[in-house]
Amino acid sequence: MASKQNTVTFINTSAEVKKALEGLSKTALRASGKVIRKKLRENVPVRSKFLKNHIGTWVFIARDTGVPTMQIGLYGWQRVKKRNKQPSSMSPHWVEFGTKAHEITAKSAKVLAYNDISYGKRVQHPGNKATHFLRDTVFNNVDEIRAAQAEYLAEISKTIDEAKQKIDQGDDFEDDD
Repeated sequence: MASKQNTVTFINTSAEVKKALEGLSKTALRASGKVIRKKLRENVPVRSKFLKNHIGTWVFIARDTGVPTMQIGLYGWQRVKKRNKQPSSMSPHWVEFGTKAHEITAKSAKVLAYNDISYGKRVQHPGNKATHFLRDTVFNNVDEIRAAQAEYLAEISKTIDEAKQKIDQGDDFEDDD
């Protein structure tokens, strides 16, 4: 089943109006992003204390549709280091989605050997259970996210109403024939 996306119809297509509406939309999304990032940092699993440095939100206007969009996700360790923060030793993807049991083998590393028995060449990893802290935090706090956006969405509605009042509906003509 295909989902319908809300489309934005500009009544005034001047660059200033578009820029103002896009700015207000992005500001509303950033406000909700601030709320969700705070909640996510509170819900980070204890076993990986530096995982909170990986949490991020992205706000942008989709080029193909023009719809303001916010994405919530986890940065990789390279981006965290660029921001001068300590990266987590665990991959954020592994914490969120878990890992299956698998074997880890050393290809060219030195291994401990005793009486022709190699130790450490192969390790059986038991896997990790998924925590879904990112997804669950977003789903459980939808009302707070919407409340953070409410102030800016009211301002957008006010701006649109002001623009509607400025629209010239046309001249009324009277004929006295």
